[in-house]
Amino acid sequence: MPYASWFDTQENRALLAICARKLIRNVGLGGIVWGVINLAIGIGALFLTFLNVGLVVIALLMLGAGVRALLRPDLKNLLAEAVLSVVLFVWNLGITLLNGMAGAEWEPRGLIAPIVIAVMFFNYYRKLQHVKEQIASVQSAELKAAQALCKTLVRKKVKDEPWLLENTNRNGRVQLMADKAFFIQRDLMRAFVVPKDQAAGLIARPEAKTLRLEVAHPLGKLTYAFDRKNSDKVKAWLAAPAAPTA
Repeated sequence: MPYASWFDTQENRALLAICARKLIRNVGLGGIVWGVINLAIGIGALFLTFLNVGLVVIALLMLGAGVRALLRPDLKNLLAEAVLSVVLFVWNLGITLLNGMAGAEWEPRGLIAPIVIAVMFFNYYRKLQHVKEQIASVQSAELKAAQALCKTLVRKKVKDEPWLLENTNRNGRVQLMADKAFFIQRDLMRAFVVPKDQAAGLIARPEAKTLRLEVAHPLGKLTYAFDRKNSDKVKAWLAAPAAPTA
């Protein structure tokens, strides 16, 4: 999806790489669970027909792809999981058709989970595919520094930091600094830095008493809503010629 040019700074590329790795690891966990489920089904169905050994093999491959995604969260391993999820769907479809031809009752509900998971995995790959060059440009040292910064910000206590804000859902934080604002979600699925001169453009209704910021993030649209107190802090920060440094 289209996003602002300031996302292409090296600082934001490092943060985008962290988010992408977190997403791939989450998909890897999902792949492991999906592989275990199909492995159990395949082993349990071996007594029905030896053809189900195919399901066991595919499930083991999915399980292995999930483990690889955890150990090395990159786009290649994410693509492998997506492809295997499609193979699992095709396998389930083929077995369903064979059972139908043999006279068994047609049961399409068994195909819902495989097709939903296949679509989800490919959608995750699609989201990251268009930013792969930005992610690949990040050096290991930059990535480690950005990870340390994110962990530090998540650990901070809001009550002890006058320029650290939480959104109304309490799942996101914003650190207001002299010339920029650092946005981060507690689960580290999103993190980015906005230059101060661009932050005002994110506010949906600047005249409102409570502010809502809308961000066109490379991985999807984000919304941050603030209560009256934090909205006043944002307004004061934007109006000040030089805000206090964090």
